[in-house]
Amino acid sequence: MNKILSVSIAALLAAAAVQAAPAHRVPAAARTAQAQTQTERNKANALAFYELAFNRHKVQEAAARYIGKTYLQHNPTVADGAQAFVDAFTPFLKENPQSRAEIKRVVAEGDLVVLHVLSRTSPQDKGEAVVDIFRFDENGKIVEHWDVIQPVPEKSVSGRGMF
Repeated sequence: MNKILSVSIAALLAAAAVQAAPAHRVPAAARTAQAQTQTERNKANALAFYELAFNRHKVQEAAARYIGKTYLQHNPTVADGAQAFVDAFTPFLKENPQSRAEIKRVVAEGDLVVLHVLSRTSPQDKGEAVVDIFRFDENGKIVEHWDVIQPVPEKSVSGRGMF
């Protein structure tokens, strides 16, 4: 009988503790849904940023809309900051008005979005295979960038293309 009473009291105390838990705690399922929503938002922002900057050639507008106050750059030819991005790509796009980027794949996880891109300066250009990695802040702004770039070859030993 004492054992049943002890178990009952423990159950009541546990239930009371759950009810007394702070209201600001978010259930795990809600946190997962929120993370998925943020990941999808980051993915959409990466695609919109790329379209605006590299296909519509509105580099300043893309930077203002999608790059955060802090922007850490890992490309060795571009400095940190949104203005450095603008300064690096505006002249290139003016020199290459037919330049376009075709996104072949998008991978998103948490605050990271990876784009696999065929970048061409003109329709006749074989282009470059680009992998851009963006890190986003909690507001959906790009705050860090890495890239890997290689020319698309005429042919490959395996016979498979870059994409």
